Amino acid sequence: MGRPKADEQGAPEKMQQTFWRLMEVKSYAQITVSDITRESGLNRSAFYYHYTSIPELADDAIAALYAKSNVAAFIVHLIRQPDDVDAISDYGKRLTDPEYLDCIHKLILIAGPHGSAGLVRQLKSFVIDIWLSSIGVPPESLSPVQRITAEFAASGILGMLSSVQGMLESKTFDPDWISQSPVPRTVSQLVHSLKEQ
Repeated sequence: MGRPKADEQGAPEKMQQTFWRLMEVKSYAQITVSDITRESGLNRSAFYYHYTSIPELADDAIAALYAKSNVAAFIVHLIRQPDDVDAISDYGKRLTDPEYLDCIHKLILIAGPHGSAGLVRQLKSFVIDIWLSSIGVPPESLSPVQRITAEFAASGILGMLSSVQGMLESKTFDPDWISQSPVPRTVSQLVHSLKEQ
């Protein structure tokens, strides 16, 4: 297999982009290797050279999303300063940035009707791990009640992002909605309460 030119995407990147495009139109469970190769213009040998299965490709695509889009900073920003209205307002303004919008869109694809229970669990775990790291709480120290609290908060943030995606699609999104909504403050309080229990 030849190496891509400097300005060309490699096969893994093409397959990851194809994965995200397919997630827009069909459920994760319905995506096949044939779909990926047909849509990306690559052959089955290229797919199996890089991946053993669709779940492995999905893991790679999701890991690339987390690494490239700075989604971790985006998620932490919400809980950093729960009483700072300017910080929350700034969070809303970030949602108009194309990189963050792309990130939100992909997160919603994972958590939405085209995702799967496994992908949602993976996303929630990622969000919870980021929050715990940012507040200095080791995951293994969580009690069952704290784990439920963290899961509830992660579900809240995914629900909020889903609402934002709907507003963006209907062109009714106002960045100040975030600062006026009780969701960021509530999620932040829940996450910070994990230090106190």
